[in-house]
Amino acid sequence: MKTIFLPLALIVSFGFSNGTSFEQKSTYPLIGKLSNEKAYVINFCRNYAPEYVSLLASNYSSPNSWTITVDGVSTKANFKGTWEEIIDQFESIIHETTHDKNSSSGIYIDEQHFYVLTGDEAFNSQLYFKSELISEYLPVDAKEKIFRYTYIDKNCGQVSNLKGLFGLMDEYSAYQNGCTAALIAYETALNENDLELAVKLFKKALGTYIAYYEFNSFIGAYLKYAKLKKPESYQKLMGNNTLRKAYTENTKRFELSLQKIQNASSKLKTNYKLVEYTFNYNEKKYVEYAKTCMNSFHQELTSFKIF
Repeated sequence: MKTIFLPLALIVSFGFSNGTSFEQKSTYPLIGKLSNEKAYVINFCRNYAPEYVSLLASNYSSPNSWTITVDGVSTKANFKGTWEEIIDQFESIIHETTHDKNSSSGIYIDEQHFYVLTGDEAFNSQLYFKSELISEYLPVDAKEKIFRYTYIDKNCGQVSNLKGLFGLMDEYSAYQNGCTAALIAYETALNENDLELAVKLFKKALGTYIAYYEFNSFIGAYLKYAKLKKPESYQKLMGNNTLRKAYTENTKRFELSLQKIQNASSKLKTNYKLVEYTFNYNEKKYVEYAKTCMNSFHQELTSFKIF
C-alpha cells in the first residue's frame, strides 16, 4: 500500500481527469488495438519506460482496485486510462503493481531480478516480529517528522508492520520501482523534447524518493532492535541471504534514482527552476531529518548488505 507525498499538502491525493481516452504518440510500434485501461497504460509504458512493460503485463494493478481515503472518507476510483490520468498515476501504478508481483516469498528488483526466498527463509520470515516494536530505537520526534512513519505505527494493519522486515522490504521494493519508473519516463520525455511531460514525471519522483531515507531508517532500526533484544531473530535475519540480497540490489537501484534527481539541473538546465523549489522544500523539510536518522543505523545497514 502506498502513501502519496505532496509538498505543502500532506494528503492522500489521487487526481482524475474527465478527458477522453487518448491516442498516444508512438516511439515504439503499437501492438494490437488499445481497448481498455490496461492496454493504454502498457502502451504509455512501452513508449516511456519499456523495461516495465512485462511487469504490467503480468501483474497490472488498476487504480480502480484501490481504495482511496481522504479525510477518513473512502471512495473508489473511476480510472479510464486517459492521457492525463496515466501521467498522474503512472508512478503509483508501478508501485502497486510491484506489490502484486511481490508475494509472501519474493521481492521484485527489476525486469531481470526477482528474488525468491528458500523454504527455510520463507518459514523463518513468518516469525519476524512486528515493525511497530522498533519505535524505541527511533528518535522521540520521528513520528512527527518522518512522513511515512504510519507504516510502522502501532496497530498499523499493513504488511510493513505485520510482516516485519519482509513487509518493510516489500514496501521498499515498491517505492524503489515507482520512483525508478517515473525517472525513466522523465528521461525519455526529456530526450523527446517534451518538457511539460518530463517535468510532470520528475515531480512524481520527487514525491516518493524520500522513502529511500525513511525505509532505510525503519530497516536499520528493525535490525538494531533484533540484534539487541531478539538475538535469535537477528541470527535468522542475517542468515536470510535472499532478503539481504534483495535489500542490497534495491538499494543500488534506489541510489541510482537519487543520483538522477540530484543531477537534474545538468539535464534540465535553465528549466530546472520548474522543479527546484519542490526539491529544495523536500530536502529541507523531510530529507535532512530522515537522512540523519538513517545514518545513525549505518553499521546495521552495512552489515545487512551482501556485496
